[in-house]
This record gives sequence, C-alpha cells and structure tokens, in this order.
Amino acid sequence: MSSNKNAALAKLKIDNYSIFHHLKTFIKVVECNSFSAAAHKLNLTPSSVSRSISQLEDQLGVVLLKRTTRTLILTEPGQYLLFRAQRLLEELDESLANIASFNHHPQGKLRVTCSIAFGVCHLMRIYSEYRQDNPDVTLGVDLNDQNVNLNEENFDIALRITAHPPTNFALRKICKINWVYCASRDYFARCGIPQRLEDLEQHDCLINPNVSDNWRYQNVNGGFSALKVKSIIEVNSTLGLLHAALHHQGIVSLPTYMLGDSIARGELVPVLTEYSARENDYSLYALYHPGHYQDPKVRSFIDFLVESIGENPDWDRWMQSPGEA
Repeated sequence: MSSNKNAALAKLKIDNYSIFHHLKTFIKVVECNSFSAAAHKLNLTPSSVSRSISQLEDQLGVVLLKRTTRTLILTEPGQYLLFRAQRLLEELDESLANIASFNHHPQGKLRVTCSIAFGVCHLMRIYSEYRQDNPDVTLGVDLNDQNVNLNEENFDIALRITAHPPTNFALRKICKINWVYCASRDYFARCGIPQRLEDLEQHDCLINPNVSDNWRYQNVNGGFSALKVKSIIEVNSTLGLLHAALHHQGIVSLPTYMLGDSIARGELVPVLTEYSARENDYSLYALYHPGHYQDPKVRSFIDFLVESIGENPDWDRWMQSPGEA
C-alpha cells in the first residue's frame, strides 16, 4: 500500500505546477455544477475545462466527477479532494497576500542585537513605545557586549556604540554618545570633589578593564596620556560599575545613557564636565544589511529610533543646565 502511495506521489510531483490550475478548475466546476458555467466564470472554453478535469483524473488515477445529462455527482475521492483542495488554495491565497503585505505593513519578528547596558536601559522601553503603533511586530533580542557579525548571524539590526563604525554594512547614525565622570553625593562628601583631571589619581575609581580609552587626559602637546588612577573595583560590566557608584564606592566613567536618570534624581553627580571623558567621539548607530531596509519592520523601527531618541536624547537633558556638586 505504501509503495503504491509513494509511486502516486512521485507521479504528481512531476506536474505539481499545473495541478494547481486543475484544482482551481475542479473547484469551480463543482461550485457551478456545470462545465460550461465554470468555463464562463474562468474565461475558458468548455473543452479546456473538460480537458483540465480529465488530466487531473488521469494524474490522480481516480474518477472525481460522474457526469450525467443533467448534473454532476462527486465521487468519494472527489469529495475528499474538494475538501482538501479548497483549504489548500485558501491557505495559499492567504500566504501570498501576507507576503505581499510585507512590503507595506510592519509585521513578523524583528531580530536585534545590542550591548547589554543599552538593551537593559533603553531598548525595552523603546520597543514598548514602538509596538503601540506596530502591534504585529514581535521582538527577538540578543544582549551581547561582543560585536555580532551580521553576515554570520540572523539579525535584522545591530545597535552599536562606536567611534569607528564598520564600512561593510549599511548604517544610520542615531545620536552622539557622551561619557562623564560621576559619583554619589555621599562619596564626594567623604572624599572631596576633584577640580582637575589629575585629581582623579587621588580618588577611588571604578574601572572596566576591557575599556581602553577612558581615564585619560589631554596633555599640553595635544596628545592623550593615561591617568594613574587607583582602581578599587574592576568589573567587566558597565551595569556593575553603575551599581558600585550608586553604592558610594567611588568615581566612575560611564556613558550618559546609563546615568541620565540617576543624575536627574540626584543619586549621582557629574564632575569635570568641561573635560572629555573619552579620547574618541562615540555615536550610536543602527547597522543593517542594505537589502533588509526594504522590510517595513526594519525601516520603521530604525525611523522610530531616530525620532524617539533624537539628536539631543532625554538622558542628556541635564547637560543643558550643567551643575556640579
């Protein structure tokens, strides 16, 4: 029995392009209960409709319709095929309509990779606001402080904070990222407020050993020299450094997107803001494959990032009227 079924399937696969045309004709004949009426609906000749049904029966090796002078009678195989074919073609039409709508309506899973800190601090909030107008877009996020290769991983967008954006992907600049030195009021009350960059060498400092270009100052020659800071805590996580600073352990150098809320609440106080806390200028970029930008969910989410964050992000609002402890 199984060998006969496999043989039948093998035969059908040879003509599986034409069989959809035959199925459509078969359904219309049954609906109209007439070859000539079906031919009129399909803009075909009655002979071509009759030939299509005969070819379908020959391919399947069964009789689907019993013809009488006045009516058409579905055989048992014909009833089974009608039931399955109607649903098959309905699903096909729906699938094709959904695929066509991808060019106009954001939908499906959006796959984003970004740093752990930015994802925790902002990405979830941004997505929740975006989803209010785009409820058919779901989010898959990889929080990773290592740069993920978009050529090797299945991501639509990579959010990168860098001074040197890659040139092998399409990208869009979202905003500039600022870094500042800060600590808690309790720490400054206990240890004093640094007035010059060199004063940092006398303070307890919180260090990320994986970050190379902070804790530096511009010397008289215009170059940058390393500060000889006293690191009482080293942790390879910016979130860990933030919590250490909030617990009064020392001075930290972090991006302002992590600090804005704490500064606004008075939990952390920025210092030495007239100096750059980084040797290089950093920005937030959205990286993507050029072909993916035609996908409405990719295009609309990047547009939303640019609009919602803006050139002057909310987390830098305190910088408009800077004040130190």
